[in-house]
Amino acid sequence: MVNSLFILPDKRKLKLATSAISKMFSYAQDDMTSLESGGILVGRILEENSSSMIDDVSTPMSDDVQTRTRFFRRPKGHQEFFNLKWEESTGRCFYLGEWHTHPEMVPVPSSVDLRNWKKILKRPPQDQSSLFFIIVGIEQLNIWIGNNQNGLITFEYVGGIARL
Repeated sequence: MVNSLFILPDKRKLKLATSAISKMFSYAQDDMTSLESGGILVGRILEENSSSMIDDVSTPMSDDVQTRTRFFRRPKGHQEFFNLKWEESTGRCFYLGEWHTHPEMVPVPSSVDLRNWKKILKRPPQDQSSLFFIIVGIEQLNIWIGNNQNGLITFEYVGGIARL
């Protein structure tokens, strides 16, 4: 069984659905022709303790830009995916962040990733002060949390999940 429960630095919890993990790993760049892929993270924030559950992820859409070492997500398709999830959950799902792949065994964020994450955190939705960022490598998926509190943007490593 994959350990998909993480304790965040502020003691909240993050859980990833097994189906979301499998979906992201299905895009792992495990051969020389694989393109970088990605999408958005959609899930729930529990009222009682503000813990988060990532239930599903969008996958690359036709308007996205994909190369071996770059993924640029465009809104078209991902917004429709979110809208569908919103309707299915009767308004109980949230945008929780972004995911993408890297052509490396154990992924680490590039300077481009960090710049993009900072841009995203400057406009967090629904008064959220933090979002999650996942990079899927060939052997491991790693998770970072981005916090935008008092205008200061920080990133903390949350943990990783090995590919089965």
